[in-house]
Amino acid sequence: MSKEISKPMNLRPLLLLLALFTVTPVWAQFVGGFGSGATASDYGGQAQLPLTLLSFTATPADAEVVLEWSTIHEVGTSHFLVERTTNGSHFTPVGRVSAAGMSPLGLTRSYQLTDAAPLAGSSLYRLKSVDLDGSFTYSDLVEVNRATEDLPLAFSVRPNPTTGDAIGVAVEAIAPNEPFLVEVIAPSGRRLMARQLTGFAGDYLQLPLAQRLPAGTYFLRLSQASTGSQTSRLIVGQSR
Repeated sequence: MSKEISKPMNLRPLLLLLALFTVTPVWAQFVGGFGSGATASDYGGQAQLPLTLLSFTATPADAEVVLEWSTIHEVGTSHFLVERTTNGSHFTPVGRVSAAGMSPLGLTRSYQLTDAAPLAGSSLYRLKSVDLDGSFTYSDLVEVNRATEDLPLAFSVRPNPTTGDAIGVAVEAIAPNEPFLVEVIAPSGRRLMARQLTGFAGDYLQLPLAQRLPAGTYFLRLSQASTGSQTSRLIVGQSR
């Protein structure tokens, strides 16, 4: 009786199928959304694009201040914080707004926050953009002046724009016989100049600068222990 000889199994199709699954790339899909936790790695290894802040404004509205801003190129943005200061160095939080998390190409995102208890007089606001990985950036400062009439400390910059070599300050209201501090602040919040002076309401002070300020927008702040502080916009024109 003849014996049936079994043939060895052909493993070639199985190996080809295994190789196909091994080399097929796996693509991650970004689900995005409001605080979903997605990061740049969810884009298949693409580098994270920076958020672009198009505008940031602060507008007095009756007893409130309305903060508005718009962005494009949001990728991995977690939230925004609005902060407020009167002296340029100590900031207090105003509120938090969740970010969209991502922006389709070319789409503008708009946000709004209301400061329901703003300070009287002058305040400076800034916007803090926080990413999902914890990194953050600050906007330039924006200024708001509210109900400046009948304040114990008031002044104006004259002329404005100025040349940047000197600053003219017209003192309108101030506590007499008490020194006050004059400061020039960059939009980033960095203090560029500080000088302590004495004077009276009605004085016009001409303050020469050791180094000319480049053309641009700055803030001039006067502060006094008993009357608080006031800030005004300082514009330096182009040199001729």
